[in-house]
Amino acid sequence: MNQNDRLLDELRGYLPEYMAQKRMVVGRGKKLIRCINPQHSDSTPSMSYYPKTKKLHCFGCGATYDLFDVIRMDYPDCDSFPRQVKKACELFGVPFPEDFGRDPAASPAPRAGTRADAAPAGAAPLRALTPAARISPPAPEEPAEPPADYGALVEEGLRRYGAGGAYFAARGIPQRLCEKYSLWQDGERAWMPVRAGGRWACYCARALREETKPRYKNSPGAMELFGGDHLAGEGEGRALFITEAIFDALSVEACGYQALALCGAGNTRKFLSLCAANPAAANSYTFFAAGDNDEAGRRMNAAVREGLAELGISCGAVEWPEGAKDANELLLRDPDALHAALDAAANADRYEYERKNAASAVGELLDLSVKRASRSAVPTGFPALDDLLDGGLYAGLYIIGAISSLGKTSYLLQIADSIAAAGSDVLYFSLEMSKLELMAKSISRISYRLDPSAERSDAFTARQVLRLDLGMDERRAALLSAAVEAYKKTGERLYYKEGLMDIGVQEVRAAVREHIRLRGRRPVVFVDYLQILKPSDPRATDKQNTDRAVVELKRISRDFDIPVFAVSSFNRENYRNAVSMEAFKESGAVEYSSDVLFGLQLAGAGEQGFDVNAAKARSPRAVELVMLKNRNGVPYAKIEYAYNAKFSYFGEGRRILR
Repeated sequence: MNQNDRLLDELRGYLPEYMAQKRMVVGRGKKLIRCINPQHSDSTPSMSYYPKTKKLHCFGCGATYDLFDVIRMDYPDCDSFPRQVKKACELFGVPFPEDFGRDPAASPAPRAGTRADAAPAGAAPLRALTPAARISPPAPEEPAEPPADYGALVEEGLRRYGAGGAYFAARGIPQRLCEKYSLWQDGERAWMPVRAGGRWACYCARALREETKPRYKNSPGAMELFGGDHLAGEGEGRALFITEAIFDALSVEACGYQALALCGAGNTRKFLSLCAANPAAANSYTFFAAGDNDEAGRRMNAAVREGLAELGISCGAVEWPEGAKDANELLLRDPDALHAALDAAANADRYEYERKNAASAVGELLDLSVKRASRSAVPTGFPALDDLLDGGLYAGLYIIGAISSLGKTSYLLQIADSIAAAGSDVLYFSLEMSKLELMAKSISRISYRLDPSAERSDAFTARQVLRLDLGMDERRAALLSAAVEAYKKTGERLYYKEGLMDIGVQEVRAAVREHIRLRGRRPVVFVDYLQILKPSDPRATDKQNTDRAVVELKRISRDFDIPVFAVSSFNRENYRNAVSMEAFKESGAVEYSSDVLFGLQLAGAGEQGFDVNAAKARSPRAVELVMLKNRNGVPYAKIEYAYNAKFSYFGEGRRILR
């Protein structure tokens, strides 16, 4: 099959779509239509379409037609096969080979249905086109004729019959539109002229009775765009609906919107070319594809939207109600439904925006409130801190900062252990210490709390837990055993993720998701600590990477509805000063994205004569937890602690409000 044969085969496949433009549905099972042979008065539908041959055949008169036969019937000027092929290419947006018909090898075999013996007795046969006629050299080019102008026809039609008529009224088209677009009817047809380029460029005349053939009588040549003048000049703006047929465009305008009819899906390229030639007008509109509610209409919508997208113009689409065929059918059946469909398309962006106002979110707020009411806060194990936080930890981002060696990890770990011991899952990301070192600190703290001796002299330090004295006495061995057994119960809900510059916020998110999938429980997340998370972008600055990490941890707390507690280091220049938001390293996102912000400081920090080394040397150390920010509660407070660094234990004291 050569190139021209492939072209002809492709075009013949458009016959069902062509017939659909004539409001004659073919190709769906064995559904019959009335024969289109003008010499056959077909009172009972007797013509069917055969997909294999891509032809129509009438059982009554025996006539058989392909796409080119039907085009020749509808377009009298297409009196040669090359012209029929060219017309088909124009209608369906297919490039027409300029040398078509010059090469005898491109000639198709004679087509069944054009023979005189295919017509019934008494019927005028269709004129046969011989192969020789189809491949004869084209006639010499004639001087270009001026564009057609049917102004006199329109003027005479309106003078004799007046605008409008019963047929248009029956199709739901108001008189004002008949006058606006110069529509009229005579005794046989409803006339719909089309303006283009300031002239009446073409027309479509629809038969008023079934027996009038052809059903659609178009002016010679290609149809122009009905309503194409919307794209002339600078454009009117607003919504512009793109339909297939003129009556559908009129139906849209009857609802108060602007519309443009392609007058055939093949005019899609003509519409896009008009948009490209008039960018100011095209860009002033919001376009909506409103093709028929069938496969051909959906293809038209897709072609319009894709073509406009290539021009950088967005285009929505109308969602027709179930059972609706097109705009005009819906106008006649349910005008309110057509209004609603057009309104929904034209105002989709506004409706979507309105759904974002606060009133629309009240239901979401109540749903969240009910959900959280059924879930109590997670106690930290420090009563004064829980009281300050209205019961404990809620979903959100908590950040705590302190100078080096002040006990940030010990404080965080004590909270994590208490939460796990109380029955909640904990996911602890340790980016500096190994999980065994952390476990040793926890067991050391437990041994300190369980030690019955007055001076707690039998308690174990973390180093002693990691390196046991095998010669310990029986009393210390029993204490260690009790501490280990107590820790086992805590450890059943405590999961460590250790890493060294290989865990970033995405790994944290993935681990949280995996924990929920495998455990079916949302964990409380601890990150120790911010500044050594894996950078999101190695080329970015430390501040940029820290900011991104804080924002993402906040997003994780929101997405999974969980508390996330992270440690941050302080700037060195703040080691002797009282804690403040400025003390946090790279503090931009820490200050703004955190829900609750804490600082640990040695008691007396910032006061005159304060000696940081002397304060650290005390045992236990006098430490203060300072609340610097609380998005949903008391904005500022202090809690006193006695920190026994040797056994990683914080003893809570009194709470001080400013």
